[in-house]
Amino acid sequence: MRCVMSKSKIIDDRSKNGGMLCHLRPLMSLCMNMQYIKSAYRALEANKVRAFLTALGIVIGIVTVVMVFALGQGTQALIESELDAYGANTIVVEVSVPGISHTSPANAASMAEGVTINTLKEEDMEAVLKIPGVTGAYAGVFGLEKVVSIYDDQSYLIQGNTTSFIDIDQAEVEFGRFFTEAEDQSLSRVAVLGYSAAQELFPDVDPIGQNVRIRDVNFKVIGVMEELGVVFFQDMDDQVYVPLNTLQKLVMGIDYIPYFLVQVETEEIALLIKDDINQLMDYRHQIKDPDKRDFHTTTMQEAAEIMSTVTGALQILLVVLAAISLVVGGVGVMNIMYVAVTERTREIGLRKALGASPRAILLQFLWESVMITAIGGVIGVLAAIAIVWLAVTGAAYGGVDMPFHIPVAGVVLAVGASVVEGVVFGLYPARRAAKLNPIDSLRFE
Repeated sequence: MRCVMSKSKIIDDRSKNGGMLCHLRPLMSLCMNMQYIKSAYRALEANKVRAFLTALGIVIGIVTVVMVFALGQGTQALIESELDAYGANTIVVEVSVPGISHTSPANAASMAEGVTINTLKEEDMEAVLKIPGVTGAYAGVFGLEKVVSIYDDQSYLIQGNTTSFIDIDQAEVEFGRFFTEAEDQSLSRVAVLGYSAAQELFPDVDPIGQNVRIRDVNFKVIGVMEELGVVFFQDMDDQVYVPLNTLQKLVMGIDYIPYFLVQVETEEIALLIKDDINQLMDYRHQIKDPDKRDFHTTTMQEAAEIMSTVTGALQILLVVLAAISLVVGGVGVMNIMYVAVTERTREIGLRKALGASPRAILLQFLWESVMITAIGGVIGVLAAIAIVWLAVTGAAYGGVDMPFHIPVAGVVLAVGASVVEGVVFGLYPARRAAKLNPIDSLRFE
């Protein structure tokens, strides 16, 4: 009986000890991992310069990844805000080379080479104004010309617009007034200066009532626009506004327009109105084949989609470049870890001779690799944030109001990628170290 009780007690004690061991295993595993991390840290600290140079390739790749996400989303937000400023309920009608897609490089090249499409007229805009659902429109002509005052002379973008421009566009007059329809029809020589143009042409002087000369035509300044800054990478304050017919006939000697903008009642009917405009313009220009139109219509919604496609494609390209940079950095990590294994062969042999398991050797070198790439990832994220901040600050200084945005997803992806890279590119050298024969390792010189 005594014997049975003794055996039962022994069994019970063993089960209790086994239960305690089960509870202690996670803690023991954590302690072992901390030991590996400390060993890896000491090894990296002994070769600080080499570790930093190894991590540099990772840093460059991570900087690229975070910047792509940050500046990509910031640019997208900037484009959307500027498109919204024009209004989602607007449609642009502009000239296009017949037989060539409006968005194709060939069309842009033709325009850049001086191909002129002179079939779009102000009368087309007036006809479009009669379409039900259209609430307004303005036509425009532009050109770069030298503007001369008694104080200075500068080259500015000259905008010739119909009077309704001031009612539809986001621009407002700060001083004086905008020109009237009567002044446009009578070819009046009046001008409204952009905010910066007024300050440059008339420093410390009230420009209202002063005269400026564009080519050989004198204009009387009747207004100054409020400060707008940069819109679509174009400084709106370095412009001069004059009546459309005055610029066409007295300065440029033309009777056509390159574009006009149409305002409709709501965004929801913009695509329907666009179809009506296309049908009307086909009839007026006697176009039977839509592929041979000499004009192109675009809603603001379509313009936003086009810009999103362009920025998205650019982001993909930059992500691919970042991935290549990360792979190159990973190869550098693998190479350095191979060198580390070779240099520390005797150390590995001694540790194995003293009882270190292959798993312990593998984890030590693997942690070294992960620490290198993780440190590179953290440095890369911090550097990217600093660069994005400098870019946004520089853009704001140049008049581009781009939001400062650090995407959490991009940061997490970048750091996660660096850690994964440490495991992937450090695993093979770590396995090589773990498989070394302790006797051969101790003989190594």
